[in-house]
Amino acid sequence: MVGVPHHQGSVNLIQFGENWARRNKTEVPQMYDLYAMAHTASYKKVKAFSESDLKHPENFTNISSHHKLVKYRDHGKARKGEDFNPSEGPIDPELVMMTGNGRPHGSIAIGDGLIRCPSTLRQIKACQTSSCPEITRCPWPVELAIEDTIQKEREAMQAAMAEKDKEIRELEERTTALVEAERAQNDASNRAIYELFVSMCEKSGQVPPPIPVINVAGTNIFRNASHDPSTVEPSPGETSQSHRASPP
Repeated sequence: MVGVPHHQGSVNLIQFGENWARRNKTEVPQMYDLYAMAHTASYKKVKAFSESDLKHPENFTNISSHHKLVKYRDHGKARKGEDFNPSEGPIDPELVMMTGNGRPHGSIAIGDGLIRCPSTLRQIKACQTSSCPEITRCPWPVELAIEDTIQKEREAMQAAMAEKDKEIRELEERTTALVEAERAQNDASNRAIYELFVSMCEKSGQVPPPIPVINVAGTNIFRNASHDPSTVEPSPGETSQSHRASPP
Protein backbone atom coordinates (compact mmCIF):
# COMPACT_ATOMS: atom_id res chain seq x y z
CA MET A 1 0.00 0.00 0.00
CA VAL A 2 1.31 3.43 -0.95
CA GLY A 3 1.05 5.96 1.89
CA VAL A 4 0.19 5.65 5.57
CA PRO A 5 -2.32 2.80 6.21
CA HIS A 6 -4.54 4.75 8.61
CA HIS A 7 -4.65 6.97 11.71
CA GLN A 8 -6.37 4.53 14.04
CA GLY A 9 -3.33 3.60 16.05
CA SER A 10 -3.86 0.31 17.89
CA VAL A 11 -7.67 0.54 17.96
CA ASN A 12 -10.17 -0.75 15.42
CA LEU A 13 -12.65 1.38 13.50
CA ILE A 14 -15.41 1.05 16.08
CA GLN A 15 -13.12 2.15 18.90
CA PHE A 16 -11.82 4.97 16.70
CA GLY A 17 -15.40 6.13 16.17
CA GLU A 18 -16.23 5.91 19.87
CA ASN A 19 -13.16 7.95 20.77
CA TRP A 20 -14.06 10.58 18.18
CA ALA A 21 -17.72 10.72 19.27
CA ARG A 22 -16.76 11.04 22.93
CA ARG A 23 -14.30 13.81 22.17
CA ASN A 24 -16.80 15.72 20.00
CA LYS A 25 -19.85 14.86 22.15
CA THR A 26 -21.85 13.41 19.29
CA GLU A 27 -22.98 10.06 17.90
CA VAL A 28 -20.68 7.51 16.33
CA PRO A 29 -20.74 7.87 12.51
CA GLN A 30 -21.59 5.04 10.15
CA MET A 31 -18.85 2.61 9.10
CA TYR A 32 -18.35 4.25 5.69
CA ASP A 33 -17.70 7.62 7.31
CA LEU A 34 -15.48 6.07 9.97
CA TYR A 35 -13.33 4.40 7.34
CA ALA A 36 -12.92 7.72 5.52
CA MET A 37 -12.17 9.64 8.72
CA ALA A 38 -9.64 7.07 9.97
CA HIS A 39 -7.80 7.42 6.66
CA THR A 40 -7.70 11.20 6.93
CA ALA A 41 -6.44 12.09 10.42
CA SER A 42 -6.41 10.94 14.04
CA TYR A 43 -9.64 11.04 16.03
CA LYS A 44 -8.33 14.11 17.87
CA LYS A 45 -7.93 16.13 14.66
CA VAL A 46 -10.30 14.66 12.08
CA LYS A 47 -13.56 16.39 11.23
CA ALA A 48 -16.87 14.72 10.45
CA PHE A 49 -16.82 13.18 6.98
CA SER A 50 -18.56 14.91 4.09
CA GLU A 51 -18.98 13.53 0.58
CA SER A 52 -17.23 16.64 -0.72
CA ASP A 53 -14.06 15.33 0.97
CA LEU A 54 -13.80 12.77 -1.82
CA LYS A 55 -13.00 15.60 -4.22
CA HIS A 56 -9.63 15.97 -2.49
CA PRO A 57 -7.78 12.64 -2.65
CA GLU A 58 -4.61 14.37 -1.46
CA ASN A 59 -6.17 14.67 2.01
CA PHE A 60 -6.33 10.90 2.45
CA THR A 61 -3.50 8.84 3.88
CA ASN A 62 -3.20 6.80 0.69
CA ILE A 63 -4.73 6.73 -2.77
CA SER A 64 -6.03 3.19 -2.29
CA SER A 65 -8.40 4.06 0.58
CA HIS A 66 -9.74 7.02 -1.37
CA HIS A 67 -10.32 4.83 -4.43
CA LYS A 68 -12.25 2.26 -2.37
CA LEU A 69 -14.56 4.93 -0.99
CA VAL A 70 -15.21 6.48 -4.39
CA LYS A 71 -15.80 3.14 -6.08
CA TYR A 72 -18.19 2.00 -3.34
CA ARG A 73 -20.19 5.22 -3.67
CA ASP A 74 -20.29 5.15 -7.48
CA HIS A 75 -21.28 1.49 -7.71
CA GLY A 76 -23.90 2.05 -5.04
CA LYS A 77 -25.46 4.85 -7.06
CA ALA A 78 -25.31 2.72 -10.22
CA ARG A 79 -27.05 -0.23 -8.56
CA LYS A 80 -29.39 1.46 -6.09
CA GLY A 81 -30.09 4.81 -7.70
CA GLU A 82 -28.68 8.32 -7.56
CA ASP A 83 -30.24 8.84 -4.13
CA PHE A 84 -27.87 6.28 -2.63
CA ASN A 85 -25.89 7.83 0.23
CA PRO A 86 -23.17 5.61 1.70
CA SER A 87 -23.10 7.72 4.87
CA GLU A 88 -26.67 6.70 5.68
CA GLY A 89 -27.12 3.22 7.05
CA PRO A 90 -24.70 0.34 7.48
CA ILE A 91 -22.18 -0.86 4.91
CA ASP A 92 -23.51 -3.25 2.25
CA PRO A 93 -21.09 -6.24 2.44
CA GLU A 94 -21.92 -7.54 -1.03
CA LEU A 95 -21.35 -4.11 -2.54
CA VAL A 96 -17.96 -3.93 -0.84
CA MET A 97 -17.14 -7.39 -2.21
CA MET A 98 -18.05 -6.31 -5.74
CA THR A 99 -16.04 -3.09 -5.59
CA GLY A 100 -13.02 -4.52 -3.79
CA ASN A 101 -12.23 -7.75 -5.67
CA GLY A 102 -13.78 -9.94 -3.01
CA ARG A 103 -11.36 -10.73 -0.18
CA PRO A 104 -7.91 -10.12 -1.67
CA HIS A 105 -6.22 -10.16 1.76
CA GLY A 106 -8.65 -12.30 3.70
CA SER A 107 -11.10 -9.49 4.48
CA ILE A 108 -13.26 -7.19 2.40
CA ALA A 109 -11.96 -3.81 1.27
CA ILE A 110 -13.77 -1.50 3.72
CA GLY A 111 -14.19 -2.04 7.44
CA ASP A 112 -10.76 -3.37 8.42
CA GLY A 113 -12.09 -6.90 8.92
CA LEU A 114 -15.09 -5.85 11.03
CA ILE A 115 -17.60 -6.47 8.23
CA ARG A 116 -18.42 -10.03 7.23
CA CYS A 117 -19.98 -11.27 4.02
CA PRO A 118 -21.28 -14.86 3.90
CA SER A 119 -21.09 -15.03 0.09
CA THR A 120 -18.04 -15.28 -2.11
CA LEU A 121 -17.47 -12.97 -5.04
CA ARG A 122 -18.17 -15.85 -7.43
CA GLN A 123 -21.54 -16.48 -5.77
CA ILE A 124 -22.40 -12.79 -5.89
CA LYS A 125 -21.56 -12.61 -9.60
CA ALA A 126 -23.66 -15.70 -10.28
CA CYS A 127 -26.71 -13.95 -8.83
CA GLN A 128 -26.28 -10.88 -11.01
CA THR A 129 -28.68 -10.30 -13.88
CA SER A 130 -27.80 -8.90 -17.28
CA SER A 131 -29.25 -5.53 -16.27
CA CYS A 132 -26.86 -5.17 -13.33
CA PRO A 133 -23.77 -2.98 -13.78
CA GLU A 134 -20.62 -4.90 -14.63
CA ILE A 135 -18.35 -5.86 -11.75
CA THR A 136 -14.96 -4.47 -12.71
CA ARG A 137 -11.57 -5.35 -11.32
CA CYS A 138 -10.27 -3.13 -8.56
CA PRO A 139 -6.75 -1.91 -9.42
CA TRP A 140 -3.85 -2.68 -7.11
CA PRO A 141 -2.49 0.14 -4.93
CA VAL A 142 0.70 0.36 -7.00
CA GLU A 143 -1.41 0.81 -10.15
CA LEU A 144 -3.35 3.59 -8.48
CA ALA A 145 -0.10 5.22 -7.36
CA ILE A 146 1.32 5.12 -10.89
CA GLU A 147 -1.88 6.54 -12.34
CA ASP A 148 -1.93 9.25 -9.68
CA THR A 149 1.69 10.18 -10.41
CA ILE A 150 1.02 10.40 -14.14
CA GLN A 151 -2.03 12.57 -13.52
CA LYS A 152 -0.08 14.92 -11.24
CA GLU A 153 2.72 15.23 -13.80
CA ARG A 154 0.17 15.95 -16.52
CA GLU A 155 -1.47 18.64 -14.39
CA ALA A 156 1.92 20.14 -13.54
CA MET A 157 2.84 20.25 -17.23
CA GLN A 158 -0.47 21.89 -18.12
CA ALA A 159 0.02 24.43 -15.35
CA ALA A 160 3.54 25.19 -16.59
CA MET A 161 2.29 25.65 -20.15
CA ALA A 162 -0.50 27.92 -18.95
CA GLU A 163 2.01 29.99 -16.98
CA LYS A 164 4.27 30.22 -20.04
CA ASP A 165 1.36 31.36 -22.20
CA LYS A 166 0.52 33.96 -19.58
CA GLU A 167 4.09 35.27 -19.60
CA ILE A 168 4.04 35.50 -23.41
CA ARG A 169 0.75 37.41 -23.37
CA GLU A 170 2.05 39.79 -20.72
CA LEU A 171 5.24 40.36 -22.73
CA GLU A 172 3.21 41.10 -25.86
CA GLU A 173 1.01 43.51 -23.93
CA ARG A 174 4.04 45.31 -22.47
CA THR A 175 5.66 45.51 -25.90
CA THR A 176 2.50 46.92 -27.45
CA ALA A 177 2.20 49.46 -24.65
CA LEU A 178 5.83 50.55 -25.12
CA VAL A 179 5.37 50.91 -28.88
CA GLU A 180 2.21 52.95 -28.41
CA ALA A 181 3.90 55.13 -25.80
CA GLU A 182 6.88 55.73 -28.09
CA ARG A 183 4.57 56.56 -31.00
CA ALA A 184 2.63 59.02 -28.86
CA GLN A 185 5.86 60.63 -27.68
CA ASN A 186 7.13 60.96 -31.26
CA ASP A 187 3.83 62.47 -32.37
CA ALA A 188 3.97 64.98 -29.54
CA SER A 189 7.58 65.91 -30.42
CA ASN A 190 6.76 66.29 -34.11
CA ARG A 191 3.76 68.48 -33.32
CA ALA A 192 5.84 70.67 -31.03
CA ILE A 193 8.46 71.11 -33.76
CA TYR A 194 5.78 71.91 -36.33
CA GLU A 195 4.13 74.46 -34.06
CA LEU A 196 7.50 76.14 -33.59
CA PHE A 197 7.98 76.16 -37.36
CA VAL A 198 4.51 77.67 -37.87
CA SER A 199 5.32 80.39 -35.36
CA MET A 200 8.51 81.25 -37.22
CA CYS A 201 6.65 81.35 -40.55
CA GLU A 202 4.00 83.67 -39.16
CA LYS A 203 6.63 86.03 -37.80
CA SER A 204 8.31 86.19 -41.20
CA GLY A 205 5.01 86.64 -43.03
CA GLN A 206 5.17 83.27 -44.77
CA VAL A 207 2.37 80.73 -45.05
CA PRO A 208 3.41 77.48 -43.36
CA PRO A 209 2.84 74.22 -45.22
CA PRO A 210 0.45 71.65 -43.77
CA ILE A 211 1.82 69.36 -41.10
CA PRO A 212 3.46 66.31 -42.67
CA VAL A 213 2.01 62.86 -41.97
CA ILE A 214 3.93 59.61 -42.29
CA ASN A 215 1.88 57.17 -44.34
CA VAL A 216 2.06 53.38 -44.25
CA ALA A 217 4.65 53.25 -47.02
CA GLY A 218 6.90 55.59 -45.08
CA THR A 219 6.65 58.61 -47.44
CA ASN A 220 5.62 62.10 -46.40
CA ILE A 221 2.23 63.38 -47.46
CA PHE A 222 0.52 66.60 -46.52
CA ARG A 223 -2.91 67.18 -45.12
CA ASN A 224 -5.14 69.29 -47.38
CA ALA A 225 -2.61 68.94 -50.22
CA SER A 226 -3.86 69.92 -53.69
CA HIS A 227 -4.93 67.07 -55.97
CA ASP A 228 -4.97 69.23 -59.12
CA PRO A 229 -3.16 67.24 -61.87
CA SER A 230 -1.75 70.48 -63.26
CA THR A 231 0.28 70.95 -60.10
CA VAL A 232 1.92 67.55 -60.38
CA GLU A 233 5.46 67.78 -61.69
CA PRO A 234 6.15 65.53 -64.70
CA SER A 235 8.59 62.70 -64.41
CA PRO A 236 12.00 62.99 -66.08
CA GLY A 237 10.86 60.72 -68.94
CA GLU A 238 7.78 62.79 -69.60
CA THR A 239 9.89 65.99 -69.63
CA SER A 240 12.31 64.67 -72.27
CA GLN A 241 9.44 63.51 -74.49
CA SER A 242 7.75 66.91 -74.30
CA HIS A 243 11.01 68.61 -75.28
CA ARG A 244 11.37 66.39 -78.34
CA ALA A 245 7.79 67.09 -79.41
CA SER A 246 8.13 70.89 -79.19
CA PRO A 247 9.04 72.82 -82.39
CA PRO A 248 12.57 74.16 -82.75
